[in-house]
Amino acid sequence: MLNGAVRDSAELERVLNLPRRKYDVSELDALARDLTPLLKREPGSMALRRLQALALHDIGVCGGGFCPIDVGGGKTLISFMAAHVLGARRPMLLLPAGLIQKTKNDREKLITDGWLIPTHVRLFSYEMLGRLQSSGILDVWAPDLIIADEVQKLKSEDAAVTRRVVRYMDAHPDTKFVALSGTIMDRSILEFAHILRWCLKGNAPIPLTNNDLAEWASALDDKVDELTRYEPGPLVRLATSDDAGDELTRARKGFRRRLIETPGVIASTEGGEHVGASIYVRAIQYPLKRTTIAHFARLRSEMLTPDDWQLTQPMEVWAHARELALGLTYAWDPHPPKVWRDRRREWCAFVRDVLARSNTLDSEAQVAAACDAGELPSDALTAWREVKDTFTPNVVPIWQDDGPLKVCAEWMRKPGIVWTEHALFAERLARETGAKYYGRKGLAEDGEFIDDADASRAIIASIDANREGRNLQTKWNRNLIVSPPERPGIWQQTLGRTHRPGQTADEVIVDVFLGCLEHANAWRRALSGAQAVRDTTGAEQKLLLADPDWPSDDEIAMWRDARWVAPPPPKFEIPTAA
Repeated sequence: MLNGAVRDSAELERVLNLPRRKYDVSELDALARDLTPLLKREPGSMALRRLQALALHDIGVCGGGFCPIDVGGGKTLISFMAAHVLGARRPMLLLPAGLIQKTKNDREKLITDGWLIPTHVRLFSYEMLGRLQSSGILDVWAPDLIIADEVQKLKSEDAAVTRRVVRYMDAHPDTKFVALSGTIMDRSILEFAHILRWCLKGNAPIPLTNNDLAEWASALDDKVDELTRYEPGPLVRLATSDDAGDELTRARKGFRRRLIETPGVIASTEGGEHVGASIYVRAIQYPLKRTTIAHFARLRSEMLTPDDWQLTQPMEVWAHARELALGLTYAWDPHPPKVWRDRRREWCAFVRDVLARSNTLDSEAQVAAACDAGELPSDALTAWREVKDTFTPNVVPIWQDDGPLKVCAEWMRKPGIVWTEHALFAERLARETGAKYYGRKGLAEDGEFIDDADASRAIIASIDANREGRNLQTKWNRNLIVSPPERPGIWQQTLGRTHRPGQTADEVIVDVFLGCLEHANAWRRALSGAQAVRDTTGAEQKLLLADPDWPSDDEIAMWRDARWVAPPPPKFEIPTAA
């Protein structure tokens, strides 16, 4: 039974009555032709693309912009020219630290080509903004325009960096905001609702009240328990007679249309560049040793790691299974004393509780400072400090099985990119094959940048460090993902490194390790999330464009060794009466 239904509210009426914007391709082409000479000192070699023209037009007219534009859509030019069209005096461009140097280089190229790029745009990284020493930097610089590239970095309102932007925007609501991202949503409209409000203020096509927003999310989101999902109810009014499907699908499609037709929202569905290459996804199954299968059996049945560490949470089993499927485990050597572990857990729980309730504190260091100043209870901190220095964590990799490494090495006989989330796996694979591993900031051990890598050879790349802002489509069309993610946004970003405008191959090949139930579930959840993202925001999802060669759920259910058995529910100890 469903938990309730979305109410027919004043906020829904406001959203329904917002103006709509519709363009055909010919009008967008004309807009690009008209705006290009107004934004350049000289003809140069570049002209505005359709989406760039529409984005800069709407940003100027609406005083901000929400731009869910796909990878390769020309966001860099938009991010700099936004300050020009808005006449900003103190613009700040937020972006990932690994993209700052690349963005500086791109700015010089754009200026050389004649674009009227403002030179007073201050570049600052999300990582730096989230640090303790930067807690007041927004108040010091007082930007009148914030441009957020890869704005998904601000989607979690629990993160310190987001809390600082939230606090600044609450205190300075007239600050203009431009948001750019190819992956604006993974699971929930709550991930971008606050950003959309910053961009378009009272004209945002989403509830401005949190109660209404929570109801909409409970109806539209992907990761909602079907027993507690809200009925869309009046949200179906957003749909038209052309929107086929059940009520949820129609409500999502109606919301999508309302979103992308709102002035100030510029999505890749409106005249974006087509990538001619198709995408082929293939599951790579591989054998593991009998001892590794035995470790899986203990992990599933007893929640014990190969080094006899007792796990307590399902998420821990999930993480260790994905490591074991790559032939390794990470172990504490030695294990921490119980008192150290318990006090650390109690302090972390205290910090989480304080941050969830505080409007001024953003990080663990700030909570500790408040405890020291007598502004917060200090019992948990004092207890933690008493034991903190008595144990030094030492996490080491233990290789259980070389099979996955050998599969990777064989795959790397041809040029391509091996994508991994585990640095130690990548480093050993690099030693075994002689290939370069591009980790933090896209740099190899010898300082070479991934964009400059030799296209005739296979390389290894950190997903976390290289899934954003890298232009790799002119070098490779083969990919191997050894730890399939479950978030559709990570898939979108990673596949977008090679499947983007400029790819000359007919097909982008994506091989994916399928070594355990967690890999299969990650794939299934990613597909479900991608469908929800496309239905809700209109953003085309590369996973849904792919031609997959993947076993069905029924086939996987028939596989019987311990890798494919669902772990038992966690054990809970019932306290006895004193």
